[in-house]
Amino acid sequence: MRRPRWLVFNRKAVVPSLTLALVLLLVIWGAGQLRSRGAGKVPPQEMFKTGLEKTKASLSFRYQAETRLTSDGNSNMEFFSKVEGEMVAPGNIHMQGSMMNTPIEFIQVGDSSYFKDQTSGKWVTLSGNKLAESELFYAELNPLAYFNFKDIPELKYVGTEKVNGETLILLEMRPNLMNPFLELRLTDYKYKVWLSPEDYRLRQAALQAKDKHNLKGGIEINLRFWDYDKVPAINPPV
Repeated sequence: MRRPRWLVFNRKAVVPSLTLALVLLLVIWGAGQLRSRGAGKVPPQEMFKTGLEKTKASLSFRYQAETRLTSDGNSNMEFFSKVEGEMVAPGNIHMQGSMMNTPIEFIQVGDSSYFKDQTSGKWVTLSGNKLAESELFYAELNPLAYFNFKDIPELKYVGTEKVNGETLILLEMRPNLMNPFLELRLTDYKYKVWLSPEDYRLRQAALQAKDKHNLKGGIEINLRFWDYDKVPAINPPV
């Protein structure tokens, strides 16, 4: 009958190794707890200011913008616009989607704008025209324009929330916008903003505003940002 074999450990070598492994596990666990709890300890004003500065300083990012008109506090089923785009500093943009149920594709490179004619498939060039800087298509071409504020009288930290499988920091605010065009027709802006817990950069935003001339009507805009500093160069269409 075969005798059982015993694996003999060197206690002097094993005990320190197990102790070190246990310490490392505790450090990793503790770091995760601190990161998940630390968001609430940082003032929300500081989180938002830091995140917005880092977002605007990004070399590139991709975004999605959905705009609906609202009536009696309820959003219409149809999108006024629904687009996806990518932006590369200092101002090159590629955007495509639909506006008022009409397909649209747009490219901005330098001082030239390019529209794709959906019927012929050809590109129409507008040289010396930075259309992305105009007020006509803020949500579609320049979503960060909605984050130029005079001040933010109300801003609070709500907590963390899981969005698309990712735990994000949720802030709520009622800002006063800097741009007079955005306040020409709309008022009473309300924002929900989701920030990355790693660097506080914007990941999602939902904003609502009322029509100054019809307080039962208004607008609802949902924004999403991702792929920071990962978008390749945007070139003029061929």
